[in-house]
Amino acid sequence: MKIEYTLKNFDPVKITEKYGLTEKGKAQLFLANNAFRRMQKYVPFDTGALSTTVIIEPGKVTYIQPYARKQYYTNKGSGLRGKKWDKKMIANERDVFNREFENYIKFLKRSS
Repeated sequence: MKIEYTLKNFDPVKITEKYGLTEKGKAQLFLANNAFRRMQKYVPFDTGALSTTVIIEPGKVTYIQPYARKQYYTNKGSGLRGKKWDKKMIANERDVFNREFENYIKFLKRSS
């Protein structure tokens, strides 16, 4: 048995744009800001310059200090802080990070 149906007024592009799920959309910016906020306790800290001088764009957090790359790959760190801080954050906080994103999308749905 075959069942066919047609969705009226269904435009996946409009839905994607409405909830900011495009490449440069609000949801991508939310993810970048949330990642930045959550990574703070994992970024090596001396004067604080590395952890506070960033460029946040949709889907991207760029640490702009000249020594950021070296710190990212070689810092031995102590405690939570050290190299590859983004990977440490995801390993430790993936569930809450994902839940916060889900809540953000739910908020957007309620607000529309």
